[in-house]
Amino acid sequence: MEKRSYRELGVALVGLPASGKTSAGALLAGLLGMPFVDLDERVEREAGRSIPALFEDEGEDGFRRRERAALEGVAAGGPAVLATGGGTVELPENRAILRDRFVTVWIKADPAAVAARSAGSGRPLLSGDVEAGVRRLYERRRAWYEECAAIAVQSDGMRPAMLAEAIRDALR
Repeated sequence: MEKRSYRELGVALVGLPASGKTSAGALLAGLLGMPFVDLDERVEREAGRSIPALFEDEGEDGFRRRERAALEGVAAGGPAVLATGGGTVELPENRAILRDRFVTVWIKADPAAVAARSAGSGRPLLSGDVEAGVRRLYERRRAWYEECAAIAVQSDGMRPAMLAEAIRDALR
């Protein structure tokens, strides 16, 4: 089977919360001339509630069901740059979609740097000791990020514009 390009499939960005998926993704979309979709924003818009409210009302399982439906909707549309939620990789079905229907890029970021950016963010899975929480998420999700990503880009020390350019260059 011939390998399909990101122009045909679109690009999905995966990685820890606060790793730069949304900020670099929006810039990458401009560089590639593609639409940009933030999966968390789409879930919130479709649910009419914030992600913390969804976690409170429906738990993580309810949120993940909504996230999967939103991911399927994006995958069924035309090529776009998609910033996933940090935990989108939690479900095997989502990893299959990311692997098969996008060129998926893992934005690798140092957990300590992610924790510093996440402090006070109100992210549902990062309450309490934020750095310990980020490290737990990284250890749990690392193999899943590797499983679905065709490309990995290290983001440490990069501003969003530099990261977007590095991803663009890696896609070529």
